[in-house]
Amino acid sequence: MFSASLLLACLPLSASALTLVNAGAYTSPRTAATGQTVHYIMELLSAEAVSNVTVSFQVRPYTPGGAISSTVVYTNTLTGQSFAANERKRYTSSFTVPSSLATGEYVWVTRATNATGSVVYLNLARTETNYTFHVDGVAARRYARGINIMDLGNAGKALPGILGTNYPKPTLAGMQRLKARGLDVVRIPFLWERIQPVLNGNLNTTYLGYLLETLEHANSAGLRVIVDMHNYARFTSGGVTRAFGSSGAPTKEQYADAWRRIVTAIRSNPAAYNSIYAYDIMNEPHDLPYLEGTFSYPVTFSSFESGTEGWVPRDSSSTTVSRVVRNNQGSLQITTRATSGSGLVLGAALPASTKRASLTNGPTFQAKVFVPTTTPGTIRARLLMVDGSYKYQFGEEFAVTKGVENRVYFKPPEATWNLNRSFSIEFIVDGSDGSAPLVFYLDNVAQGTQSGELPPQRVWETYSQAAVDAIRQLGEQKLIMVEGYAYSSAESWPKYHPVKWVNDSLNNIMYHAHFYFDRSGKYEISHAALLNQAKSGGYASVGDLGIARLKNFTDWVAAQNTQGFIGELGWPNSVRRPSESAAWNADGERLFQFLDQVGMGATMWTTGTWEQASRSNVNINTVYQIEPSFVPLSQAEVLERHLGKP
Repeated sequence: MFSASLLLACLPLSASALTLVNAGAYTSPRTAATGQTVHYIMELLSAEAVSNVTVSFQVRPYTPGGAISSTVVYTNTLTGQSFAANERKRYTSSFTVPSSLATGEYVWVTRATNATGSVVYLNLARTETNYTFHVDGVAARRYARGINIMDLGNAGKALPGILGTNYPKPTLAGMQRLKARGLDVVRIPFLWERIQPVLNGNLNTTYLGYLLETLEHANSAGLRVIVDMHNYARFTSGGVTRAFGSSGAPTKEQYADAWRRIVTAIRSNPAAYNSIYAYDIMNEPHDLPYLEGTFSYPVTFSSFESGTEGWVPRDSSSTTVSRVVRNNQGSLQITTRATSGSGLVLGAALPASTKRASLTNGPTFQAKVFVPTTTPGTIRARLLMVDGSYKYQFGEEFAVTKGVENRVYFKPPEATWNLNRSFSIEFIVDGSDGSAPLVFYLDNVAQGTQSGELPPQRVWETYSQAAVDAIRQLGEQKLIMVEGYAYSSAESWPKYHPVKWVNDSLNNIMYHAHFYFDRSGKYEISHAALLNQAKSGGYASVGDLGIARLKNFTDWVAAQNTQGFIGELGWPNSVRRPSESAAWNADGERLFQFLDQVGMGATMWTTGTWEQASRSNVNINTVYQIEPSFVPLSQAEVLERHLGKP
C-alpha cells in the first residue's frame, strides 16, 4: 500500500479502452542537481484483466504556464505487462540528471497502450506537484525559431523587377499575425542587384526603402529579422550572371562595399536597426570556379595518341570508351546511351594492373575534358583514386562548361598512392532529359606540381571573410551569419569546411546551414520512396535518416565550439500532398525534437504575401498563408510546438 504522501489522481478514459487508473504517484527529490537521481513511484490499478500492455515513463520539460514539451529527455519503457481484474502494480523509474540538462521544470509523463499502440489505456501528462521536479543544471540554450518571408527576393531573374508585378513586400499585419503564433524571428531575403544595381555604386533608394519599411514593420510587430542577401554568390549585370571568382564577377572588395553600404543604411534608421537579429551575408554559395594557380613540370599520364591506353568504362553495360581524334589530337570518348535523370555518375577508369599511378611525376593530376553542347543536362567532373584498401578517394567536383575545354585537378592524399588500385574520371549529370546520348571527352591527363590554387569553397571563405571585416569596421556588433559552400547543405558541411574559418574580432559569428529531407526542397518524389531509401540505409523513418544527415552540421558546430543555425528547413504541406502530410509532419517532429535537444535555432521555408493556401500551385513548403487572411498549413502545428527560447 502507498504511504499517505502518495496522492490519488484518476484519469477519464475513452469507453473503447480497457481502463488503467493512476492509483498514486510520487516524485523525489523535488529539486535535483547534475548527477543526482530523481525517483518516480507510481501505482496502476486495472479495472479489468488485460495482458501484453506497454507502459512508458518519460521525463519532459514544461513551461511555468504548464505547457508540456514534446521533447523527451528520458524514457523507461516496459513491455509485456499483464494485470488481473482489480490488480494494483507498483512501478519505479529512476532518472539521473545528465551534465548537459538545462536548468528548468520537468514532469513525468506516463502512457500505457496495447502492444501495437492502437489502444490507449492511460495517458497521464499533468504538471501537478506529485509528477514534477526542478533541475539545477546548465544555463538553458537560447535559440530563435521562425520562418522565411520570400517577398522581396521573389523573381530573382526579373531584374530589377517591379513591386506588385514581380515581387511583393511584407505588410505590418502579416508580421503581426506571425508574431501572434509565437514566432520570434523572420528571415527576409533581398536581391543584391535590386539594392545596388551597379557595383561600388549607391544603393537604390526605392528598393532600400522597401527593405527598411519591412524592418520597421518587424520591429513594430515584435519580430527580429535575419537580413539575407539571396544571391547564391553571384551578381547579374547586363543580363549576364557571374559567380564569385570568375572573370568579370564582383571582387571581394566590391562585395564588402555592398555590405558596408547596406549595414550603414540600416544603422541610420533606429526602428529598422532595432529589429536586426543577424546579417546573413550570402544565401547558398555554390558552383564557384576553381582558381587553378600554377601547374608546373607537367608529365603526361595519358594522352590517347595511340589508343585507349587501357582505360575501361565505369559501367560496361551502359557505357563505351573509344579512342578518337578531336581538334587534331587523340582523345578518349566516353559514351552512354540517351538517359534521363539526375545524379547520373558515368566515366572511365585505368586499372592499376594496366598502369598504376605513381607519385614520381608530381602530386597533382590535371585532366583536360570536353563535353559537347549536345550532351543534355548540367555536368560536373571529378577525378578519383582507389587506394590499396579499396577506399575511394574523390577529388573536387568541377562544374563543366559545355562546348569549351575544361580542366579538372586532383591531389590525392599521400597515403593513397601506395599500391593504389585504379585511377578514374567521373562525370556527374543532373537534369538530363534523355534527348541525346551522353558524350564526354578526356583529352589528356598529366601530373605535376600545383601552387597557389584555391578550391571553390576556399574562394567563398575568402569572400565571406571580406564581408565580415567590412561590417565590423563600421563598429557593428550584431550577429553575422555565414553560410557554407554547396548550397549551405548541413549534410555536406564538414566535407567542404573541415574547420571554422571566419576570424571575427567580436567572436559573434553563427554558421548557417540548410536542410531538406529530399536534399533539394522540391519534393518531386513521394514520401514512400524516401522512406524506402531510409529503410534501405537502416533507418526506421525519413525523420531518423534526416537527423543522421543533420548531425553532420550540428556535430561540427559542437566540435568547433561555435554557433549554428538552420536557416531553411521544410517539408510538403497538405495542400500539395494531402495523403502524405501526417507522415511528413511526423518526420518534421523528429527533426525539431532533435534541434530542441541540441539547442539550435531555425527558420522554416516558407511563407509570403502572395502564397495562398487555396491555390493548387502554392509552394510545396509553404507553412502559412499570411494575406489577406491568416491560414496555417499542416506544418505549422509542428513549428508551433517547437518555438524559440530567446
